[in-house]
Amino acid sequence: MNTAYNSLLDPDSLRQGAEAKLYDCVYLGKPAILKERFSKKYRHEELDKRLNFARLRAEIRGINKAQQVGVKAPAIYFVDTNRHILIMERVEGPTAKDWIESQRQRAEEEFKVQAKFGEVLGGEIAKIHLSGLIHGDLTTSNMIVKNGDPGNLHLIDFGLANSGKVIAEDKGVDLYVLERAIQATHINCEHIVDAILNGYKSVNAKQGEAVMARLIAIRLRGRKRDMVG
Repeated sequence: MNTAYNSLLDPDSLRQGAEAKLYDCVYLGKPAILKERFSKKYRHEELDKRLNFARLRAEIRGINKAQQVGVKAPAIYFVDTNRHILIMERVEGPTAKDWIESQRQRAEEEFKVQAKFGEVLGGEIAKIHLSGLIHGDLTTSNMIVKNGDPGNLHLIDFGLANSGKVIAEDKGVDLYVLERAIQATHINCEHIVDAILNGYKSVNAKQGEAVMARLIAIRLRGRKRDMVG
């Protein structure tokens, strides 16, 4: 029992990423996740604290902003800014990365259900962009398909999010990061990317037109960099 946070922690559930440790826990009787951003020994101590605090704050603001515009994200239960700890709702279901790969065993339905997933995801991204929020780290590992339902997506990991005065270029970069991540992770995925962009444009035509134009320009810059090396 972690009495400081009124939570029952499962130490065997530890998952560690590049920036944080994650534990399953129960918080006030609710299934939850405890996320602790850890120190990096190679960074200056004061800089490390500032970076961890900034990312914790960005995550909280990103989740709150997403929820305000109707985009699903885990509920926040508890915050410890001194230890950079966040306790959040545990959303049951696979990551989008695992869910997409699992669909390869259902060849007849694969394209249809993955297209639905893409359209829903594109729409959710368009909503946060309209609100002035950039996720900053869109990959299929940073979204959960709740209970395996592609129509019930939850965005997670808002630690690199930023909000405020964002322009079409920022939104295009957010989409480009996702596009490249999907292409690098999943084979034969062009239909998913197309569905994401269709879903994105369906939310707001004006935003969609401006961001698609920037995305095309960003792709061209990316190809030139790839050619130069």
